[in-house]
Amino acid sequence: MNVWVSKPAGDAIDRAVGSGRFKSRQEAIAYALEAIFIREERNVVT
Repeated sequence: MNVWVSKPAGDAIDRAVGSGRFKSRQEAIAYALEAIFIREERNVVT
């Protein structure tokens, strides 16, 4: 899957990868998407 991100988001991802927090941009983007879409669903009260 190709993901387009804004310049500020891309810069932040590059900093996170450069600092060693993530091994790759793909890992950083997957982490962010899962944090919003997967973990959020677990916290929804219905």
